[in-house]
Amino acid sequence: MRKGWIVPGLAALLLGFALVSGAFAADRLLVCGVCDKSFYETAAKVVQDMGLADKVSVKKSSCLGACATPPVIEFKGELYTSMTAEKLKALLEKAYP
Repeated sequence: MRKGWIVPGLAALLLGFALVSGAFAADRLLVCGVCDKSFYETAAKVVQDMGLADKVSVKKSSCLGACATPPVIEFKGELYTSMTAEKLKALLEKAYP
């Protein structure tokens, strides 16, 4: 019986598990593109400047439902309103110490 398949097979199995479990997935930071179209660029710059581009992906979204207090973002399932670059930086520093 050939045993040359064991190492590649285990590597593929571990890679598959990591992909399914989200080990390589970046956290999504959704920016409401409806209420404030300019905050997307600010958020992307903050993430880039902090060196978190491999951990956080910034995406525009449809309405997040808090239109009265823009800019609005969603991060890790929580909504944040009246967002500023400084508030976003503090949020990310807390999430990624």
